[in-house]
Amino acid sequence: MTRLCAGIGTIATAVVVLSACGSSDSQSTAASGSAPAGLMKSGTLSVCTDPEYPPMEYLDNGNTAEPTGFDSDGARALGKLWGLDVKFVNVSFDGLIPALTAKRCDITWSALYISDERERVADGTAFMKTGPGLLVRTGDTSIKSTADLSGKTVAVQSGGANEQTLKDLSAKFTSEGKSGITIQAYPKTAETVAAVTNGKADALIETDVAIVDMVDKSNGKLVAVPGIFDAQLKFGVYTRKGSELTAATEKGITELVNNGTLRELATKYGLNPDSIVAP
Repeated sequence: MTRLCAGIGTIATAVVVLSACGSSDSQSTAASGSAPAGLMKSGTLSVCTDPEYPPMEYLDNGNTAEPTGFDSDGARALGKLWGLDVKFVNVSFDGLIPALTAKRCDITWSALYISDERERVADGTAFMKTGPGLLVRTGDTSIKSTADLSGKTVAVQSGGANEQTLKDLSAKFTSEGKSGITIQAYPKTAETVAAVTNGKADALIETDVAIVDMVDKSNGKLVAVPGIFDAQLKFGVYTRKGSELTAATEKGITELVNNGTLRELATKYGLNPDSIVAP
């Protein structure tokens, strides 16, 4: 479930409408003019998400309609701040930025890294420090550092920053005369887990916020390898490049950081509240 997009992917069509506030208070707040000008007429904030990435966004307990998780609740909090209803647009991971630029949604809030590549086509507003982590089969002690990935097979979700991290590291190995990394890229994170547990891959790379959940759900089959990569990246909310919504989003996220909302959500979903950062 890595979050740095490369090419244009297929955009899923599932669209779910959710109320950010669920009461007449939402309508009165919207009427007060707190919403960004471009959204006041519609009264709705549309949010692109790929709800297959717990604890950030996922469909819980068989619920196929309403995504939950840190990002989903964060988007609801932003909508509430602006007095807007929230409409979630479910999109495949590699289609998140293309869906945004194609105006299928107002913002993308779905565990995407802030990156130069993304910011060439969209504006990112940071809210959380993060970075990649590594999972291996329980009992496998052969990987203790990045150097040990030379000659290994590593599974990764396709179209993201973690895939590029592996490509760069593999290129470094080969430039040094060492064996590169065999990269197995899959559309879904569940497939990366299966690749490792079934012995097709030696390890999988994922964001640090996701690996705890993946270990918990692996029935003891997976363990995290600490300290392999530095957590020097940030998750961000994306708006269209040069959009007037960019400044409003930055201001809104800043308020949600300063008033403690995002820290509370981090605690709620088992994340480190100290990872929350202002834009």
